[in-house]
Formats: sequence, C-alpha cells, structure tokens
Amino acid sequence: MTNLESWIIEQGLRGSDMVSLLSGVAERLVDEGIPLVRAYIALPTVNPTIRVYTHLWTRSAGTIVEGVSHERNDGAFEVSPFAYMMNTDQEKCHWLMHGPDAERFGVFEDIRRLGGTDYLARLFSFGNASAPDLRGFGASFSTSRPGGLRPEEVARIDALLPLLGLAAYRMTLFDLTVTMLDTYVGFSAGRRVLSGAIRRGSGTTIEAALLFADLRGFTTLADTAGLDLIARLDRHLEAMADPVAEQGGEVLKFLGDGLLAAFPITEERSHESACAAAIRAAQVALERNEAVNRQHETPLALDIALHCGDVFYGNIGAAGRLDFTVIGPAVNEASRMEALCSALDCSVILSDRVASVSPVPVRPLGSHRLRGIAAERELFTLADVSVWTA
Repeated sequence: MTNLESWIIEQGLRGSDMVSLLSGVAERLVDEGIPLVRAYIALPTVNPTIRVYTHLWTRSAGTIVEGVSHERNDGAFEVSPFAYMMNTDQEKCHWLMHGPDAERFGVFEDIRRLGGTDYLARLFSFGNASAPDLRGFGASFSTSRPGGLRPEEVARIDALLPLLGLAAYRMTLFDLTVTMLDTYVGFSAGRRVLSGAIRRGSGTTIEAALLFADLRGFTTLADTAGLDLIARLDRHLEAMADPVAEQGGEVLKFLGDGLLAAFPITEERSHESACAAAIRAAQVALERNEAVNRQHETPLALDIALHCGDVFYGNIGAAGRLDFTVIGPAVNEASRMEALCSALDCSVILSDRVASVSPVPVRPLGSHRLRGIAAERELFTLADVSVWTA
C-alpha cells in the first residue's frame, strides 16, 4: 500500500470533506508524475432541493463544489459521457480529445480549454438496495500529456478509485444524515440528535418564545379542491417557515396547514430579543402569506399566536418512533390563543409576556378564557398589522 492509499483511508476514517479528498488525491497524483489538469466526481444525494453534488478540481482553481437542483440540467446530463455510459451499460470509458471522438460531448470543449488531451471516465455502484438514489458515483480524469494517460497511469487511477469511492461514500452518508435531520427535525434538534440525545424521555427544560400558526379556511377549501392544493399549501407553509429561520427561530413541527416554532431564550439571546424575533417573523409571515393569496381566487387567512414560557425540549413518542419537539403548558396555551383569532377579529394574538417586551406598538384585547385553562389571560395584538385577514 502506497502513501496515497494510506492517506485516502485516513481521510475516510477521519471524516474529512470531499473538497480536501479530491484536491488531495489529484495533487498527489500530479506529484507522482501524472500531469492531471482536471479531476471530477459526481455524487447523487437524497435532498429536497439538490439532486447531485459535483466536485471539480482543476490545476488552476482547486476544487469547486456545486449542488445541481432537481429541476436544472436534466438535458445537459442526457448528452453527457456519464449518461452515455449508463445507457450503454459501460463502467469504463477513455476518450481522446483528437480524432473521431473530439466533438462527441460538450464537456470535451471544456477539457481542451484546460489543455487536456483525454477524458478517462468511471462509474462505480454502491449497490445499496435500500437507498436506490445513492446508487454510486461518477469520476473522470484528464491529463495534458500528448496522447492522454498512459496504460500504467490508468491502472494507477483504477487502483485508487475503490478506496476513493469508500471514503466518498462515508462522507456522503454523514452529510446526508446531517441534511436529513436538518430538513425533517430542524437544525438545532438535528444537532442534538447527532450528539447522542436519542433516548425516549431525554431532553431539557428551556424557556422559549413560541409561534403557533395556522391557515384559516384550508380544511373547507381542501374538501372541494384537487391535488393542486398541495402545491399551494407548500407555498403557504414556506411563507410561514422562512421568516422563522430568518429570525433565528426553528420550526419544530408542521401541523397539517400550520406549524409550531420556537425561539429559545439563551445566554446569547434574551427574553426581549427572542420575543422580538418571534414578532418580526409573524409580521413577515403575514405579508408573504398575503402575497401567496394574491395568486389565487380564494384567500386563506393566516392566524398566529405568540407566547413565551418554559417547555420540555426533547424526545417523546414510542420506543421505535420518536419525535424531537417541545411540549408543555406554554405550547397548549399558544394553541388555544391561536384558536381565538377568528372570534377576536385579528390575525395575531400575543400573550402579556410577549406584548410587554414588544418592539412595536400593541393594543389590548381584554381578558379571555382559554379552553382547558382555568384563569383568564390578558391578550394583545399588534397595533398596526400590515395584513388584516379576519
């Protein structure tokens, strides 16, 4: 085993990143005397927005990573060397940049601009039936030597690729785990799960500003609308969720046509700051929800409740199916407050704990009894809401 093989194994075990891995392999091959000008790895992923990550190393620019969306470049892939190889069941191809193959694929022009004389392409399968979208990876290498890579250089690269693939697969699976946790349970919750907070009942009590949002009238509309309503619901939920993230909060749960979000109060973020962030998120969410409504004949009002209190933040559920979320009386109160939006003819209801530190003027709504709560609560709304939907 050479130093390069040992280095690749070390990168895989250490959990390095694909930029360091590809750059290190390409530069070490150059040091061995193989005059590479370009090295490329494409790794498919399971991501709501990204279909594949491409990693391109060139001698002049180093390694650049690009995420290719599900909607972009489908046509470009269909006329690529890798698509040709997949369609013809070939795992190994080697084209020269002169002669009959010189104009075969558009990427060859990019190779020639870099001074490349050939294009060595390889496809590797991971063979994971339970994750078909992570089916493998594609790699290519180009040299500046007249006549292209020599047979012994091709053999050298082929000997390295299985190790490179294993290291890349390990890094991809870790990145995928992080991405999926961020996507499905939220950034903060995902990091807690990865750090080992995985036992049922494990968690902590935190103080947080809570945002409970719900679309009014969606259930009625859903009874008469078709499947196109799902696409519209996504836009409404995006109008609610994006402002939460922009203000440093976290969406903990989507609740059908609404959501629950939290803005934890920490040493770095005071009670006043967390409540102010929740209020700003609510204001922006109302504005963006109205923008969605303008694209449709039947508007859907957005009702929001803002409260603050102690909540249990951690794992709840069955032994084999957990949910990392917040529960507690404060969450129940926020839900009960949101249910009063229609009756009180307003889009936003604030508890006294949020209203007392609001950075914008509020007006009182009086004392009201919340369902399931004995004592009446003083409720407020924003004095100047730019979008009134009641």
